[in-house]
Amino acid sequence: MSPEFAKRIFSPFEREHTSTVSRIQGTGLGMAITKGFVDQMGGSIEVETRQGEGTAITMRLRFPLASPEEHVHSPEEKPDFTGTRLLLAEDNPVNQEIAVMLLTHEGFQIDCVGDGQAAVDAVIQAGPGVYAAVLMDIQMPVMDGYAATRAIRALDDPALRGLPIIAMTANAFHEDQAAAREAGMQGHIAKPLDVDKMLETLRSVLQG
Repeated sequence: MSPEFAKRIFSPFEREHTSTVSRIQGTGLGMAITKGFVDQMGGSIEVETRQGEGTAITMRLRFPLASPEEHVHSPEEKPDFTGTRLLLAEDNPVNQEIAVMLLTHEGFQIDCVGDGQAAVDAVIQAGPGVYAAVLMDIQMPVMDGYAATRAIRALDDPALRGLPIIAMTANAFHEDQAAAREAGMQGHIAKPLDVDKMLETLRSVLQG
């Protein structure tokens, strides 16, 4: 690939004209998602390329050494979320894909919507008992996460009105967490997602 295209390879849906049969090659979401995972793990990913010769992609990740005690876990330490259905409201397709991958790996079933109004509509359409919780991004088009939460809290059905809602936002300041609570949310998950903290928040909200 060209050096110019290599600079954009981690952006979603980038394309480059090439000498292949289709003459167009693209990244889709794959490379953007890959970089998202690497960034969340505190690592780096680099691209070296020479057009017509080949490309080398290097990832560097640092992992802590596990202590002997960490090799043994009792079954009670990790909750079983198999089959637990969540509604994810997230307008960014890369963030959405990463969250779905992480959550389905833990056994969750995920339905996705791209804005706050769609989240409210999905909760109403699903009815009571379908979703265990809603993961609500804050900054979304049509209706933001705070407004969507307030709309759900105003529903007539008490079961839907009391559905657990967890904020997902890059803003992790105390005032942002306070705003989430004021809107009626039960928890707060910061972005980029930390898997352990995310699961702990879900465990706390879902299992008490």
